[in-house]
Amino acid sequence: MQAVPYFQADGNPAQEQSRLLLLSYHFPPSQATGALRWQKLTRYAAARSWGVDVVTLDPECLRDADPRRLADLPAGVRVYGVPAIELRVDRVENIVWGWCRPLVGRLRTRTSDTSAHIRHHPRPMSFGRHEVRWYPRAGRDLLRPYYAMLDFDRGDEWADRATSLALQLVQPGVHRAVISCGPPHMVHDAGRRISQLTGLPLIMDLRDPWSFNQRIPEAIAHPLWWRLAQRHERRAVAQATLVVANTELARREFVRRYPEWRERFLSVMNGYDRDTIPEMSDRSRFIIAYAGSIYLDRDPRLLFRAAARVIAELELSPDEFGFEFIGHVERDDELSLHAIAREEGIEGYVSAGPPRPRREAMEFLSRAAMLVSLPQDSDMAIPSKIFEYMQFDAWLLALVHPDSATGLLLQGTDADVVAPHDVNAIAAVLHRRYLEHARGIRPRPIARDERFSRAHQAALLFDAIEECVGQPGATLAPSLGTAATLTSVRP
Repeated sequence: MQAVPYFQADGNPAQEQSRLLLLSYHFPPSQATGALRWQKLTRYAAARSWGVDVVTLDPECLRDADPRRLADLPAGVRVYGVPAIELRVDRVENIVWGWCRPLVGRLRTRTSDTSAHIRHHPRPMSFGRHEVRWYPRAGRDLLRPYYAMLDFDRGDEWADRATSLALQLVQPGVHRAVISCGPPHMVHDAGRRISQLTGLPLIMDLRDPWSFNQRIPEAIAHPLWWRLAQRHERRAVAQATLVVANTELARREFVRRYPEWRERFLSVMNGYDRDTIPEMSDRSRFIIAYAGSIYLDRDPRLLFRAAARVIAELELSPDEFGFEFIGHVERDDELSLHAIAREEGIEGYVSAGPPRPRREAMEFLSRAAMLVSLPQDSDMAIPSKIFEYMQFDAWLLALVHPDSATGLLLQGTDADVVAPHDVNAIAAVLHRRYLEHARGIRPRPIARDERFSRAHQAALLFDAIEECVGQPGATLAPSLGTAATLTSVRP
């Protein structure tokens, strides 16, 4: 695999002499939420005269790419793609499933015809750590250890190719650090190998927790997954010079788990950007908007139930009040958004659309009177949309516990922080905000507070990186090897 960039923006001479090597599976033109963090942070790297070489997923493997996001990258950035890996077992499974799919379809049709009166209970999308056991209780429990191992194997294969490509890029005396950004978290293992082979300091940037992730997809939800994550995480943390957590609660948990390395851990949140927010003149309808994915534990049911009360109390029509969703928000079973709305009696008040490019998503959010963050039981994580929401002159409703990372972040702001299962409190907030909206009251953006800005958070990050590796342009000792002799042999 040749190290040829699919994007390159020439930098100044200082950036060519002081570069950072970034490994991130998600990066522009990907529209994944995880791509945004370093898309924006590269601006602040360039402002400090750092060049950045990015190793990421090959854009040919992306289902929904947005080339316009590449235009946001500053001078001094080069981006290299590594294709996704299909393991041999994946190919075998695809062949077997191709044979079995027609039979499964006929069985499902026959079952639905003969037992339409029986309520279908779809398989949960995810499980919390407290819900899984080592000993199987159902047939599917026997498959989850296999898929848990397969999840790490897939990540390891991609990390191995990313390591090989990255080692072609490393220039001794020019590259000053390797930064790994996950999830997917096996990218940190690639960073660990590169650090060991080159002598470059490793900066681990975790957008979400790894071994103490509180909820994972159903297919891999087995204690073995957490056991493997802990093993890989410890090896990477042991090699790292700096470990960046996305929230203060996550940083504290790292310190608790690895007290011998407590000085390595730093919290750097995402932060809001100074984006240009579209202005919308018509805001007569009270729109509650959500942009993103509904997956894992993010269930809108109790929010809909609270809204049904308000609609009945104030006798509101869909022209006056409603929900609008965009993103991966629909499923093909009884957990679909419209099915939930129908069960709660507000189907005509809910609309949903597909994912949109970032610019269109910002226009969508600008129409809302209220922006909502749905419940999640990952208390140590702050959804990145919270920071996006801060920029709009809309009420922010966060369905979280006050002592969660999101609750602590919003403490003292104008946001409405409500426990996810308190339907009465949710209804009270919706009732109050609707009446304020009807009187012409509009909230001010929370983004007035500079502490929450990405610029402030980036300063914390790059100050720490430069403390580890020196200022751009400073003389460093040569790396352990040369670009011609480095290999991808695993230490």
